[in-house]
Amino acid sequence: MSMSYAEGKMQPWQVFHAARKILGANIVARIFNREVRSAHNWAQDPAHTECRCKSPLELLHTLFERLDAAGSGYVARAGIDYLATAIDPAAQVEGIRDPLPTIHEEILADYSAVARLQQAIEAGADLETINNLKKEAIEEVERTVARYARDRKNG
Repeated sequence: MSMSYAEGKMQPWQVFHAARKILGANIVARIFNREVRSAHNWAQDPAHTECRCKSPLELLHTLFERLDAAGSGYVARAGIDYLATAIDPAAQVEGIRDPLPTIHEEILADYSAVARLQQAIEAGADLETINNLKKEAIEEVERTVARYARDRKNG
């Protein structure tokens, strides 16, 4: 089982899942000079898909691991340090949770998220709040679908 965002560690597929949602699959694919299908494949939870290909993050991990094993960990560290220059030093991993134990709990969480969005709209909340609640509702539904897929796969 993969670690959750809330534990502070994201798996490569989770990074690409978030990137695809934030930037769009077309942009993610273009950055790596790949077809859009690759961006979708990289964003799939390997526990719930038959189609599995290594993402650029996994390939970099393998490269850095092999450099370190060959006694050149300093080269791997330089690569990691270079990658770190792409982000704001204050950036934090946001907490989101793994799917709930049952599909029924997931569906109830969907209703709660949509109800919060509806209440904010009816109260005339600002657009930023509405957009944040929309994202939360979408994430809830995505977790429900992930839970459903996992349940179907496991019989």
